[in-house]
Amino acid sequence: MAIVDIIKKTTQLIFLFVMIVSCNNNKTNLKLQSQLEELYMAHNFLMVENILTGIEKPLSSDLKYMADSLMDYIDRYRTEYPLTESDLLKILKERGIDASPTLVEQWEKKKQLDYLVMDGEKRYFKNAAYNLVLLNDSLASVAGSTSLNDDHLGAFCVSHISDVINMSSIERMGEVVCPENFLLNFSLRIHPGKVTPGSPVSVWMPFGVKDFSRQSEVRLLRSSVPDFSLSSEKCAHQSVFMTRDADEDGAAEFSVSSLVTSKAQYFSPERLLQSRFVELPDSVIPFAKERGPHLVFSNRIKELADSLTDEGMRPFEMVRRFYYWIDENIPWARAVEYGLIPNISKYTLENMHGDCGMQTMLFMSMCRYKGIPARWQSGWMLHPGNVNLHDWCEVWYEGVGWVPVDVSFKLQKSKDKRIREFYISGIDAYRFIVNKDFGREFCPPKSWPRSEPWDFQRGEAEWEKGNLYFDDWSYDMEVTYAGRL
Repeated sequence: MAIVDIIKKTTQLIFLFVMIVSCNNNKTNLKLQSQLEELYMAHNFLMVENILTGIEKPLSSDLKYMADSLMDYIDRYRTEYPLTESDLLKILKERGIDASPTLVEQWEKKKQLDYLVMDGEKRYFKNAAYNLVLLNDSLASVAGSTSLNDDHLGAFCVSHISDVINMSSIERMGEVVCPENFLLNFSLRIHPGKVTPGSPVSVWMPFGVKDFSRQSEVRLLRSSVPDFSLSSEKCAHQSVFMTRDADEDGAAEFSVSSLVTSKAQYFSPERLLQSRFVELPDSVIPFAKERGPHLVFSNRIKELADSLTDEGMRPFEMVRRFYYWIDENIPWARAVEYGLIPNISKYTLENMHGDCGMQTMLFMSMCRYKGIPARWQSGWMLHPGNVNLHDWCEVWYEGVGWVPVDVSFKLQKSKDKRIREFYISGIDAYRFIVNKDFGREFCPPKSWPRSEPWDFQRGEAEWEKGNLYFDDWSYDMEVTYAGRL
């Protein structure tokens, strides 16, 4: 069974004793499977743990794998939702917010506080207080910058976008321009005591997509482990794979350095408006279809997309409508780990906020529902002073091809419409593309479930006894700006 399929089964609660039933189909096991599914769905994790602890040992390798994976996911929930109401109130008070249980309940109803009831007790998202000041207008004075085009980054982007547009011509629309060189140093360190000293630890480190016009000169300059492998260019997630034994304290550090040239690209809206709906090429058809669990044409997605469009609209007009609606209605906020969200686009629409990947998933869902091909891209944003993980996408137009769209960078603060709407049909040169799709198999594949089953930007790690989750290690991204070619 592929790792992605295992993750899908785990997150959709078709887990664990599917394997038991396939090996030994009897009423006892079916009853136990049903009981565990019911308890897990209700987030009664303590009872699940008690049942798993009481199962007769030893387990077969398949059953042990699935049991360990289930326990892994329970630990993930506890890591993401660690705060009691008392903890939350204390954090808010430290941030200068005079809150009360009554106010907390009001904020919950407005979907401004993310929580989960686990083992009968309400637990809040670890970043609930941070998100609250972003999402609640009355707390705006506490929030500070609330979007990706505020303050320094916004001014930097407007200046850079002006250069990109000036260097782009209608005759050579979509030509890559303004190349920038970056030296990228990435390190990943397993914390002491997380694995048995001397045990082999394997990691997948993010690497750059090579077969792409906007990203060239992708070269690995140095690896801390001499024996490494690079993923095939056909792999949707580009990585450097390496293995080494843990130190005497159980720690293990890995690092890579690479050189990347990134280029900007801009497509004139006037030209894109000429593109109509046509029969799609075979290579593009998959990107105009549903792809569960996150790109599903739910009734709410259909109703929203239909309400924003009119009969006879051309693809770019629809894309522009969707972009404007998300810009106005879905503010950026920190997200729960994607592996715990059954349907990202649905979650984003229900909660009316989300991070860059969640905004992008919602946008892609609307595009695909309307027959507009859209595909995922992600990696890092490399803007000076704002280096971070980031997600965006591309939309396909007849007669043009794939056009970049970054919905989370929002409408820019400029009176020039071309600059204001730049990220609807263009992208800057400060990108590191790692992924060409989401939720695909690694090269080589992981043996244990991924910490992030859908995206890949900060690495993955495991050892012989299981996956190493994000709280088991830390990472560091260092960017040196080498300037233009």
